Amino acid sequence: MVDNTARIKGVGFAVPEQVRTNDAPVFDWIKANPPPHTDLFQGFDQRRILAPGQPLVELMAEAAAAALVDAELGAGDIDLLIGAASVATYISPNDLVALHQTLNLPPRCQVLPLGTEFTIFNDGLVLAEALIRTGRGLRNALVVCGCNWSRHVSYHEATCIGAADGAGAAVMAVTDDPQRFALVDVVTDTDTGYFGAMHMSARPVGMIDPPPPYLAESFTTPLMYIGDEGASSYKEYGAKIPPRIVDRLLRRNGLAADEITLIAHQASSVLSGAWAEAIRPGQYLSTLTEYANMTSASVPVTLAALYPEIARDNLVLLTIGLQQQTSAVLLRRRCARGQVAV
Repeated sequence: MVDNTARIKGVGFAVPEQVRTNDAPVFDWIKANPPPHTDLFQGFDQRRILAPGQPLVELMAEAAAAALVDAELGAGDIDLLIGAASVATYISPNDLVALHQTLNLPPRCQVLPLGTEFTIFNDGLVLAEALIRTGRGLRNALVVCGCNWSRHVSYHEATCIGAADGAGAAVMAVTDDPQRFALVDVVTDTDTGYFGAMHMSARPVGMIDPPPPYLAESFTTPLMYIGDEGASSYKEYGAKIPPRIVDRLLRRNGLAADEITLIAHQASSVLSGAWAEAIRPGQYLSTLTEYANMTSASVPVTLAALYPEIARDNLVLLTIGLQQQTSAVLLRRRCARGQVAV
């Protein structure tokens, strides 16, 4: 019997060469004038930062190319490109379209940008698997997430402390390789009561003179914002809800926490520490100290960078977004004959 299961057939990542450490001059101001909520952003030693003028799509193309090599596929094999560049060059279209051009993907390959921010990678895997499972000719999907948030934070605000850049990619494709991870289940939770508590937007800097025939101002580049309400959502939702979602996922699949490897969003050691204590996974993989907070790219970068170190056959990817929204995806591989699960 032919196995037509869609699995993560290949992974890849890319980070910039430039390293920013905790003693970088860009942090001098906030060290001398600590802004509110600095206590929420901890656990970083290094960050990878795009060089001036370096486009984010360059990282995304490098990550995608690595994933294709790992999957033993070419650009012409890809039927769907899904994910997002954040923050994109334009409000629309997303730089995912430029990635399609850069990779020379075929015209039949649809570009499907997602706007769910930090849960994009999980959402992309789930949607790609579902579309492949319909059996309507789509067999190979490329999920790519890129982040350039080091350019989109104020260096007078706490959000700059962990901001880093990177890109991660995965190929979800039909394969009978039991050593590749297949999607088993997903659990999500959304609390729209926190809408706007954290957000990315441009900020007005002054009125245009003379005024045009519509309300208009000049604006900054889009910048991350987290105020008192956002800090509250960080503590009340961000720290407490994701472990409950993972617990629900494990319970309905008959798994104990020590049977899973966990890879999670990397906002701060404040959150990852709370999740580790509450979930107590058998293995918790992180690149927080080395690569810091790559927002929507954190999970795919960590997955690709540490893929050889995954010691459990049950893998949980935990993402959490600005909404506040949480997604926990369970993936599973089967041991080869004669191999004993760790």
